[in-house]
Amino acid sequence: MNKSLAEFISTVGYVGRFPVAPGTAGSLVGLLFVVLWHVILKISLGWTLAVIFLLTWLGTLSSEAYAKSTGVEDPSEVVIDEFVGQWIALLLVPPHWGFWLAAFVLFRMFDIWKPLWIDSIQAWPGGWGVMADDILAGIATFILIQLYTVIL
Repeated sequence: MNKSLAEFISTVGYVGRFPVAPGTAGSLVGLLFVVLWHVILKISLGWTLAVIFLLTWLGTLSSEAYAKSTGVEDPSEVVIDEFVGQWIALLLVPPHWGFWLAAFVLFRMFDIWKPLWIDSIQAWPGGWGVMADDILAGIATFILIQLYTVIL
């Protein structure tokens, strides 16, 4: 993958170049895409899972290629991991702004604080290390939101 394409994908169309809190910007763009995807376009769960797997694969390849081209192991402008993690966090979330906000905040907390195993998994080599901690943060958020909806 050439550097320009790797940069475009890994920074989610250069969103990662946002000067303040690029990870939060990447998550916010992920949230907006999910709202568009589910609420407006009403895309099925099957297609959503396919897109998440495709974006994970592209994110792994592009973030590794971009990191190699910059010489930085996990450049701060790489936000495809936050984008994908936010999509995972929002899987099956009821279409309501309160749930979207809760999933956004919980995901950002898990991503920033990296509790327990989330921190250790980012030591994986290459693009997998870049992507894996945010995938786990998304899964942890997904589980908490789903538990809440069952209790509610």
